[in-house]
Amino acid sequence: MTTNEPAQFEMFRDPFKMLIVLLNLVAEQQGMELDYEKVPSFENETFLIRHANNGDISDERIPNFIYKKDGTEITWYHYLGRDIYCSKDLSREEYNKMFVDCMASLYQLNG
Repeated sequence: MTTNEPAQFEMFRDPFKMLIVLLNLVAEQQGMELDYEKVPSFENETFLIRHANNGDISDERIPNFIYKKDGTEITWYHYLGRDIYCSKDLSREEYNKMFVDCMASLYQLNG
């Protein structure tokens, strides 16, 4: 890692499960099953999800998930769960709040 690169923190099992739940809800809304190799693209005012490594063989890591409210970025390599990293070191509570907020925004439950 060079001095200009932001620190990346490895995600642990529980936050990863919350991410899978969120991605399953997005896929369900789009009438499809979740494909770990090519997650569904989705964007609203709260978050963005995209399959950012489609055929990309460079070392540049493009965020697959962005929580727009605080700029948290989550990146994985080629398929969901492989070499998954987060741009911030969040507590379980912070991950939970972030993902619950994203899920609520899917169904326009944010007040």
